[in-house]
Amino acid sequence: MRHLLSCWTTKRARRSGTAIAFLLAAAVTGCGDSTGPSEPTTPVGSYTIATVNGKALPASVFADGPINYEVMSGKLSLTSDGKYSAVTTFRQTVPGDVSTYVDSIGGTWVLSGTTVQMINTSDASTGSATWANRQLTIVVVDGKVTTTFVYGLTK
Repeated sequence: MRHLLSCWTTKRARRSGTAIAFLLAAAVTGCGDSTGPSEPTTPVGSYTIATVNGKALPASVFADGPINYEVMSGKLSLTSDGKYSAVTTFRQTVPGDVSTYVDSIGGTWVLSGTTVQMINTSDASTGSATWANRQLTIVVVDGKVTTTFVYGLTK
């Protein structure tokens, strides 16, 4: 039974992890003045996960009794040449085992209004994130589970 739960959780976690990592994006620092920094005009730069479902990291994205799947950290970079890369670290806890997974993904991106649209180079899948207030908000729906990730500008 433990193995079946572990496999199910790992499969779901990897699918969710890939979706999460794919949907990550970044924004640039704005030019400053005496009143503070202005809003960036292009989403180029680096972000880290600030919250998951409104909670600081580590944050659980799935829990069922002794089974827990948490986001430990996440970084995303958008470059001025239209490429992105994302790395997210997850921790899975099942009875008798605690494992850490690192999920990496990359591709190309385009800004349309306040939406960052991305194309994964490994499988041509697409995703998007909302870009506003030096943050990216990514909503991932996996079956009946909806998870909201907020990334804050780091540089």
